[in-house]
Amino acid sequence: MKKLVFSALTALTLISTAHAQQVVRIGTLADYAPFEYKDASGKLQGMEIEIGNKMCAAMKVTCQWVTMDFDALIPALKARQIDAVLAQMSRTAEREKSVDFSRIFTTAPVHLVAKKGSGISHQPATLRGKTVGVQTASTHESYFRNRLPTSSSGIKVKVYQSLDAAWLDLESGRIQAVFADSTVAHDWLSKGGQQAGFALAGQAISDDAIFGAGTAIAVRKGDSQLKAQFDQAIVGVHKDGYFQAVNKRYFPFSILPQ
Repeated sequence: MKKLVFSALTALTLISTAHAQQVVRIGTLADYAPFEYKDASGKLQGMEIEIGNKMCAAMKVTCQWVTMDFDALIPALKARQIDAVLAQMSRTAEREKSVDFSRIFTTAPVHLVAKKGSGISHQPATLRGKTVGVQTASTHESYFRNRLPTSSSGIKVKVYQSLDAAWLDLESGRIQAVFADSTVAHDWLSKGGQQAGFALAGQAISDDAIFGAGTAIAVRKGDSQLKAQFDQAIVGVHKDGYFQAVNKRYFPFSILPQ
């Protein structure tokens, strides 16, 4: 009798496990509005959180959002503390040495933000003697380190753990510009930066070797199954209009890959 009971319990456990949803731990940010941020109650919100949850439902997995600093995301992924990264991470050749990426998820140009009338533009000469704020471990930091090092350009770079701190320093005059994606720049400008006298400075700056072709979802090297699941989910939200509908609520321009 005991053997029969044990066998029955074992069978039920196997059935339950077979039907249990896969848990996917997604590393993200909590301070990168409007893509990821926490509301007054501490709940994680944002464009990527909304679309990410939609994709998880389509994948029939249970997603657990894990927030951390941007520079900790890839190390956490490689250490198996998380299973994927969805945090406006650009898919670049340098990062592909460490992780695998899904198909492109979003695209957006890169801009400097500065005080109107400051004379700052996309031309490097206008930044000589100035300090530019960038987020640590970002492609924006990489651009200045590799293309415009201080020793030759005369441009100082201040690195921030969070862009929130960079925006505060820009507004107070402690730095003269911030270099960021036009999406987060638009969000900050629309929420008070423009009223305070700031604007996009000059033209967008292009450098595919540094900035990549767009953002994507990172997974561990060799995790082809999870990559394929995300690829399919991205195609789904791009084609069924969900991505575009959410996009319109956050930006007056499209960040859908062409």
